Amino acid sequence: MISNSPSVDLASARRFIQKNIDRRQVNKIQHGFPSPRYWTERDVPVERTLDARRSLEGMGRGMPVNLYLGVPYCIRTNPGKCGYCLFPVEEFTGYDALEVYFDYLEREAAMYKGKLDGKKLGAVYFGGGTSNLYKEPMYHRLMDIVRDLFPETAGDIDITLEGLPQLFTKDKLQAIKDSGMNRISVGVQQINEELNALSGRKQTTKHVKQTVDWARELDLACNLDLIFGWPRQTVDTMVEDLETVIGWGVHDITHYELNVGGPTDFALNRFHELPSPLANLEMYRTARDLMLANGYEQITAYNFRKEDPLSRGYEEGVTHSFETMDTLGIGYAAITFFGDTALDPGSNWSFINWRNLEHYKAAIDRGDFPVECGFQHDWQDFQISMVFRNLFGLSLDRAAFQRAFKVDVYDQFAGVWDALVEFGLAEVDDGAIRLVGDGPFYTPLIQALLAEARYKALRSMESQKAQAQVQSHASAALAEAVGAPER
Repeated sequence: MISNSPSVDLASARRFIQKNIDRRQVNKIQHGFPSPRYWTERDVPVERTLDARRSLEGMGRGMPVNLYLGVPYCIRTNPGKCGYCLFPVEEFTGYDALEVYFDYLEREAAMYKGKLDGKKLGAVYFGGGTSNLYKEPMYHRLMDIVRDLFPETAGDIDITLEGLPQLFTKDKLQAIKDSGMNRISVGVQQINEELNALSGRKQTTKHVKQTVDWARELDLACNLDLIFGWPRQTVDTMVEDLETVIGWGVHDITHYELNVGGPTDFALNRFHELPSPLANLEMYRTARDLMLANGYEQITAYNFRKEDPLSRGYEEGVTHSFETMDTLGIGYAAITFFGDTALDPGSNWSFINWRNLEHYKAAIDRGDFPVECGFQHDWQDFQISMVFRNLFGLSLDRAAFQRAFKVDVYDQFAGVWDALVEFGLAEVDDGAIRLVGDGPFYTPLIQALLAEARYKALRSMESQKAQAQVQSHASAALAEAVGAPER
């Protein structure tokens, strides 16, 4: 029997929402629980975890594996890291370094060969960093890695490569298509060239439009990433960008709020230029209504799609299964999640590869999985993580949750759901719990509320562990002092 997750009562949930609803939404990590700050385990048993996955063969665990392959490099910008990026990246210094990195990527992938036999591939995402830095022949080699791990790779799954618009060429897109990839995700952020220049990026509107046209000519599905809440952005400039993209016939738009934090240029030097939290909410509402009016469907908190003959299932595999989810990350700073309710809790892990490139390489040179740290999920952690994952897709299937965890998801978090209904952010019926109204905009707030009680427990455990370490060091120092010979 899976233990119940701690939750908050209705009064506490109301207070939490009232306190945070007018604050800037900060999305630490969209799909998983807990935050990586709690991923402190340095000895992650990757082999044992993979063995546990293989033990499920023949049990009808039908969920496929989503595969991520990353690249560490981004082109130099001024300000650095595009002014806002919080992800670990390395500055691109040339193709020789990229070739060396690719060799390590192949070697890491080889460590997983045969260890996921029998598992189907659900989706592939080549991210980073900037994955379209590679030259044309490399896309075939990237797909060779995928097919080596999953020999029965089907042609009907979403295989996406992420990149910058100014780095795509028609020859590169042709190589991407010929390799077996079928979709590109273009990191545009702003069509408006004046606003885009604040990030130090050099793309032009012509670069973006040309990439969209080439992709359509080559029958490649194409997603554009756009950010709202940008410095100096207004509702009018945002609408102008969206109308431009809609006018180009783009079927797949990711539209999400700028995440401001850390030692980035936008946080340190342009915070005063950011739209207010209330203005960001107005931007979300205006953008949502504009896209819905133009035939787009909102499929996640941030993703809008219009029917497209080239599109396949959403690339991040949003699903209403709660029983199992496997995401394998290969490469620098890649994240892996292995979880299944048929396994004991000790077999469910999240872990991240080294975010220091030299440490990443050194681990592979030793023959080790290049894992920096991880988190072992208790049942309640796995449960919350799966609620997060599904809620990103805007609804929770109550029957599916009941099958997986032997408890109704409404009963499990009743105080949270009742408070969200009161604020008009969710609706509940016998079949599902759904985010409605401004609910998708407040997904980070809702996730934080769902996890509030468990985070308190984790913080307490972290504090107790720190106190125990201090006491241990003090006892050792005292023992050494007492036992030291007189001088």
